[in-house]
Amino acid sequence: MKKSKFKAILKAENKKIFNYLLKILRHREDAEDVLQETFIAFYHKMENVDAKSYRSYLFTTAYHKALNVVKVRKKREKTAELDYVAEEVAEDNSSKNTMIKKCLQQLSMEDAFIIELQFYQKMNYKEIAKTLECTVSAVDSRLVRAKRKLKKNILQYKIENDV
Repeated sequence: MKKSKFKAILKAENKKIFNYLLKILRHREDAEDVLQETFIAFYHKMENVDAKSYRSYLFTTAYHKALNVVKVRKKREKTAELDYVAEEVAEDNSSKNTMIKKCLQQLSMEDAFIIELQFYQKMNYKEIAKTLECTVSAVDSRLVRAKRKLKKNILQYKIENDV
């Protein structure tokens, strides 16, 4: 395929791929960025892309680049939750400790235990996995869910007690 066709392909497929990305990413700026990255990747590889399959190449590339954006977003959200819970647990004042204890008591025993291991016993994921006899990825998943529940309990406690 000749690079002179690039503009025609860009014009023909731009809107379709953008709308596809917008459905996946739900953020206009992210969709625009991924669209640009997709066409840049296509431009560099178009000599090797069959003229009949350029469309599937574009959509596949767009899909994989969008997934990378979603993964980065999830990692950021997970880190933000971890930071929030860590700040709440780490602050040393008696009223906050009381609040944390009450909120932890509302969790299941498993959720409270895994948070206890990470924040109070200062165990890393490998140590927790060994203690619970599970995989590191299972620890990660369980901690994310437990922290999400604890954060919800803390926010609810603050609303109910005007904290």
